[in-house]
Amino acid sequence: MDTETGANDPALLLEALLEFGLNRQLAGCRPSRVEVATEELAGYLRQALGDVGVAVTVVKELAVLKAVLADLGSHMRGKPLPPDAMDGSGVTVDRMHAFASAAHDFYRAAPWRHLSDEDLVHVESSIAKELRHLTVLGCAGQTFGVGFYQTPKEFEALFDSSDPETYFERHGKWAILYAPVSDMSFRDADLWEEHGLPVAGDQAYPVAVWFGPGEEVRRPDARTLADMEGVLRALAATTEDEIDQGRWSKDVGTADGPRTVTLCLPELLEPLDAPPKRYPGRIPDRRAMERAVADVERFMAESGFQNIDEANAALQARFSGPMDARPSTATTPLEKAQDLMYRAFDARGRRRTQLARKALALSPDCADAYVLLAEEATEPDASLDLYRQAIAAGERAIGPETMRNEVGHFWEIVKTRPYMRAKMGLAHCLQTMNRGQEAIGECQDLLRLNPNDNQGVRDVLLPLLLVAGRDADAGALLTQYEDDPSATWKYGWALWMFRKEGDSPTARERLRDAIKSNRHVPKYLTGKAAFPDILPESYALGSVEEAVLCADAFFDVWKATPGADRWLQSSAPAKPKARPKKPRRR
Repeated sequence: MDTETGANDPALLLEALLEFGLNRQLAGCRPSRVEVATEELAGYLRQALGDVGVAVTVVKELAVLKAVLADLGSHMRGKPLPPDAMDGSGVTVDRMHAFASAAHDFYRAAPWRHLSDEDLVHVESSIAKELRHLTVLGCAGQTFGVGFYQTPKEFEALFDSSDPETYFERHGKWAILYAPVSDMSFRDADLWEEHGLPVAGDQAYPVAVWFGPGEEVRRPDARTLADMEGVLRALAATTEDEIDQGRWSKDVGTADGPRTVTLCLPELLEPLDAPPKRYPGRIPDRRAMERAVADVERFMAESGFQNIDEANAALQARFSGPMDARPSTATTPLEKAQDLMYRAFDARGRRRTQLARKALALSPDCADAYVLLAEEATEPDASLDLYRQAIAAGERAIGPETMRNEVGHFWEIVKTRPYMRAKMGLAHCLQTMNRGQEAIGECQDLLRLNPNDNQGVRDVLLPLLLVAGRDADAGALLTQYEDDPSATWKYGWALWMFRKEGDSPTARERLRDAIKSNRHVPKYLTGKAAFPDILPESYALGSVEEAVLCADAFFDVWKATPGADRWLQSSAPAKPKARPKKPRRR
């Protein structure tokens, strides 16, 4: 804090906030929540604003503020302002009203409940070539709208790209995105307000835009806008049953007159028993790999081999060649349903849901089918109910004898794994719903069933215990897995010891050990580095990916522990200065 100039002074920030809140022309209403980057500032504002009902929260990154300041700086350096909706050739207020109405209906219909960004929809009717293929955005609850592609190859290239944002910056694409009115340009916001254009909610103001190389931005002309309108109206009127047919048509009205929009999902036109597709660039689902183990287990159980040599010879003969070409050993309805789920895990988009539902039609005891449907659900309550159904199905499939006699090594038995996945999914779901105590109970039960912890339950449980203030239980868990070399465990030990002893020699030693295991974690915990939009799916020890996952797990409890931030910043080594290069000899 700069005490001479007053920079970062909480009192000055409060004064500016009050001035903004009292200025109706600037603010329009009193804020319900204020986000800040430090717990120190949050404590000051909570005390000052506690009586007026304004919540103050600490966040990992003030992303909106950074974006606004960066944008302001670029315009001050001479960068031209991006175009507004009315800048498109031939665009009128009436055409914008028609587009806004279609965008309103699309958002209210919420087609992302049935389609994901893995479902490439082909537009088979006459339309601009840049809009001939599309995906619906919103199933992850982050970004809502529609993304357009010229060709299927362009769509597949996105999955092969390690950095989707960079890919779009190089190639460009049209999109319709929903955002709060504060994210719109002033002229676009005025357009909605002055002409009363339809809007589906505070976060649902639609923006049609093309992003291209060199940060180029374009807005649609009249024809493109009408094409977008037709697509939005067709998707808004589409039912789940129509989607599952694979091809469907809708008669809709647009600013250019009535038209028929035909949409198609080619992958859904294939029969459900068609050979599974392979998608380059996509990480295989580990769950699908269990099929080989399940096949071998069933084969061995049904065979009476006299010795190990006979068994090995039979296995070699039965299971040679590509897995997809081997006949399954499944015989019961549940085994056949589980085989379908192994295929579903390797499928993508809507096909996964179709296979899961067929599996349940074969056997209502197929827990993995409920698990996948829970993962695809867009509402937490729906996911919660499906996970509970999965657990009940898993218990029926396992049977009371195994549930009773195999405690301690559940994961070694393949048929117990869908049940374990269901409980893990339920724990994650409860965690996202801020039902931490219930999530703790599920995690502890999983470790009771399988202390070897093949699922990484302890990495979820440790932060939950610390957030709940159950430090004694957290200490016992840390001791139980004392030899865990991961950054999560090392930083967990350090934080636990600091909460117990403060800045003691033992706590400092634990922190040094943690920083040695992964030096990248402090910059994420202290806000010096921004978290990626999507968390990594895998990591190596000591990597940036591991650091992101570790910091994400501990961020809330680290901020909630008084003094932990300052302690970490004072103990973390400064970034080493680059050594000057030795001059080359001429």
